[in-house]
Amino acid sequence: MALAPKAVAREASVPDLALYQAIRDEGLKRSQAMAHAESLVDDVGARLMGSPSMRRAYDWALARMRTLGLSDPRLEPIGPFGLSWRQTLAWARMIAPDQAQFAAAASPWSVATRGAVEGEAVAVRLETDEDLRRFKGRLAGKVVLLGAPTASPADGPAVVRHSDEQVSRGEAAEAVRAYYRTVVERRARQGREGLFKARRNAFLAAEGVRAVVIDGGAAAPGAMVVDGSELGGRPWLSAERPSFPALYLDGQAYARCWRLAQAGAAPRLALEIATEEGDPNEPGYNVVAELPGWDPALKTQVVLAGAHLDSWAAGAGAADNAAGVAATLEAVRILRAVGAKPRRTIRVVLYGGEEQGLYGSEAYARRRLGWIPRSTAPEQMALPVEGRRAKVGPLRKGPEYEGFSVAFNLDGGSGRIRGVFTGGNPALAELYRAWIAPLKDLGVLAVHDGPHWPADQSTFTEIGLPGISFLQDPLDYDSRAHHASLDTLERLSSADLAQAASVLAIFLINSADSDARAPRP
Repeated sequence: MALAPKAVAREASVPDLALYQAIRDEGLKRSQAMAHAESLVDDVGARLMGSPSMRRAYDWALARMRTLGLSDPRLEPIGPFGLSWRQTLAWARMIAPDQAQFAAAASPWSVATRGAVEGEAVAVRLETDEDLRRFKGRLAGKVVLLGAPTASPADGPAVVRHSDEQVSRGEAAEAVRAYYRTVVERRARQGREGLFKARRNAFLAAEGVRAVVIDGGAAAPGAMVVDGSELGGRPWLSAERPSFPALYLDGQAYARCWRLAQAGAAPRLALEIATEEGDPNEPGYNVVAELPGWDPALKTQVVLAGAHLDSWAAGAGAADNAAGVAATLEAVRILRAVGAKPRRTIRVVLYGGEEQGLYGSEAYARRRLGWIPRSTAPEQMALPVEGRRAKVGPLRKGPEYEGFSVAFNLDGGSGRIRGVFTGGNPALAELYRAWIAPLKDLGVLAVHDGPHWPADQSTFTEIGLPGISFLQDPLDYDSRAHHASLDTLERLSSADLAQAASVLAIFLINSADSDARAPRP
């Protein structure tokens, strides 16, 4: 008969080197992280919220959790998400003055064309209300090229790794710090832009355009960034969905059409979008399971391991974020394989709806931990994430707020973990510097006591709880993968995933076994 583990006083800042070594041996020598990723990326594919593929992803995640021996795998609702939608066909070609076939993809949740349509492609810049007045009455029946082509990408390597010196000196985190220096004015601008895009969509619909064509970017020939951001709003909701068909073209094709239209050559495009549509209030879910804690005094406290399960529709959602899902599942597999018995409960949460605005983590926090009333002013409602709207009331704590320890989030591609962001929490930053000291040979070199890029961990820091994200080697996440048709399994590094999962496993078990709950900001 197995005996329950005995509580052992453990100084949080003193790493258990024997446990570190066992985790490293299992995670680096017998990694299953790439196997998790390959199954999700190739068997399920892209996982747009509301789509049949996302429903398959829920089933996939539940099955993986059961295989890993996690307790009580389940779906927890995040509420009615929006339109059930899937693109079944999208194509575009130039029929004059030349004939050319183009790579194309429907804008997510676009209406169908109901067969092939064609029309003159016109190049328009609709960036102000004055632009809308100037083009009024001129776009009926046209295929609208919406905005100037994206500039060619800057010279530089497609695949990037941080040097040890860049990480240690803080240079690798400078872009994040720069983002937050202008975040207030950026959010104000995004609110104004969101309201304008809604007016522009209404204008294009009233004009009776045949279709809107969007530049898919210039990252690589034939590649497209497809996330619907150019049209703004929430197109998965019936009330905000543009009534015109919208299509992305690869950047080179788009630029050619734009130049021809600007030169007066009157290019003509033929295109088609076919879709399958279902429930206009398709439910969304988080997938949740536990590695239960055993200590009677601590097992109700939660250490959360999170990653988002959904993706955009282009590519297969590999770097964003099958990599994070795979590393998170692998981390708990490692802990089970080495026989780790956490004192606190380690809860795995694979979020839905991250790409549309952190819906999954917001729903998790509201249900269990707490929420802050936010402004409902029009420009605030135009912001894509509730947690970025202005606060208009105090925190309302939920039933699990006091017992919550820390939330970890992996959402930076498949690159190695090089550092940790603690979100403005000096005590936690000091603790984590002790935890990473034995990991220098794995390249984990820095703790930054500030926020990382806004993502699911932000949901927790917004309500005063520790939300932790990691600095990772970018690889080609920014240059080729992010929201792009090139986000396929080829973007992932097996060795880097194994390292990330091993590091995460160490952070999880350290957090679960420390005598004290994680320090709060």
